[in-house]
Amino acid sequence: MMRAMNCTPTAQVDTVSSDSLIGAWLKQEESIRPFWPFSSSFQGIQDRLAHTQGINMERRSLVSDALERQYRAAAIPIPQEIQSFRSGARAVTTGHQLVLMGGPAFFHYKILSAIRWAKALSDQGIAAVPVFWLASEDHDFEEIAQVFSSGEKAFHWRPKEDPKGKAVGRLVWTQEDEKALAHWANTVGVLPMQVNHSFDSMPLAQRVRMWVHEMFGEQGVLVIDGDDPELKKAASHLWNAEWNGGGIADSVLESTAALEAAGWKAQLRPQPNNVFHLNEAGQRTRSDRWLENNGATSWEAVSAEKWSPNAALRPLYQEFLLESAAVIGGPGEVAYWLQLRRAFDHHKIELPALMLRDGALVWSVEQATLAQAVEWSPARGMWNGAEASAFWVSRQMEPEDEVQQAWSQWGKVLEAHANGIGREVVPTTLAALKQMEKEWLRLKKKWRKSVRARHAERCLDLEHLFDAVIFPQANPQERVVNARGLAGDAESFEAWCRLWLQNVEGGIDPQFLIFESLSKLDVGD
Repeated sequence: MMRAMNCTPTAQVDTVSSDSLIGAWLKQEESIRPFWPFSSSFQGIQDRLAHTQGINMERRSLVSDALERQYRAAAIPIPQEIQSFRSGARAVTTGHQLVLMGGPAFFHYKILSAIRWAKALSDQGIAAVPVFWLASEDHDFEEIAQVFSSGEKAFHWRPKEDPKGKAVGRLVWTQEDEKALAHWANTVGVLPMQVNHSFDSMPLAQRVRMWVHEMFGEQGVLVIDGDDPELKKAASHLWNAEWNGGGIADSVLESTAALEAAGWKAQLRPQPNNVFHLNEAGQRTRSDRWLENNGATSWEAVSAEKWSPNAALRPLYQEFLLESAAVIGGPGEVAYWLQLRRAFDHHKIELPALMLRDGALVWSVEQATLAQAVEWSPARGMWNGAEASAFWVSRQMEPEDEVQQAWSQWGKVLEAHANGIGREVVPTTLAALKQMEKEWLRLKKKWRKSVRARHAERCLDLEHLFDAVIFPQANPQERVVNARGLAGDAESFEAWCRLWLQNVEGGIDPQFLIFESLSKLDVGD
């Protein structure tokens, strides 16, 4: 049974800056429309399906075979959704780096968003499955090596091998790592996950597949790893084009120039060649550096599985394989996908609908009430604790405005009186007023200091709320804290996910959900 927890959804468009690229995208402003043909809404998904050329069933069969092969390798029973996918069900896709237990909560929120939109299609009689793309070839180890609880208590992974420059999905996860992570989760109060004792070691990509399946398998999520020889072979034309002059560089450059000409900052910096070389040890080498050591035509002898797409080419590889109805991304991802329309057109790959993920904030009823005291909501944007407590102190001194008005009026009266006496006394009068203004400012500072001292506990509570709960590490909560730590007031993580999905059901736009616990929930401790 679900423990006491309320959830209030609001439109995601109301929580992002109105003058940002993402704000313009959500509002479908004229300056942004040329960069993607489908809006970030359920209508956008429907419009994408109305323009489809249909699924390439031969390719779909190949991808389905790869999915089954990958699940067998991980000793996970073959999900029935693979058969639906094989039969032509539409993919609603998201993806992320291989962070431990999902890492920051927005990892989980992206998957929940994919589940949501796949279900919305299914409810309309359109077969659809949510798909999670493992970014197993990413090489930024520091971004995946830690996970935070709700109190900013972190688990740091230190693999036995040197991870520098390696595809993280190939790093080895050991039984010692498994036990250490489980001990940390139990110690800090993160909703526990199954501890797998059946292995000595496995690739990290395989362990992340297991975690995603454990958390979201009941919702039908399929997990696919693009670091697969057969899938790479099927996409050989993408890798070859990067070497023979037919790559996406010019297309991305054109889109980037157009985006910047429209007044927006580009997220992605175009590269002349958009593949890495991936050796047997999982070490990634940039194409230009690989070329220096191997010669101009040596790429022709390299097998497809040794090429790895960079951030610009990876979306094309993904969509060549999946032909998604929609792709779910965070603000940064959506921003750089908007630079890729011409690249998709260049390779004649159909564009999916591009959806901003749903977001969330978790706090207690007491913390929600405290936020109301400073008139803060997600629509107000980012605040730190000092700003919040200063605002609250100012609110306690609101009669000061009347005093300020009286002071200003008195200064005008005094200056007018000086003019009436004679012009020769005006300069000294103004000098005296200036000196009094300085004293007035010092007095107001003393008043503020007095108010803060008398309400020190309230000010500290506000600072804790904003610096440790809403914006820990000066980032939104969802970008730091693991969702299993935030969902601790639920009976289970699965129950929390069901509550999430209930609250977005029937919506047509990306949502931002605020969860309030009716019981004590110190998410920042």
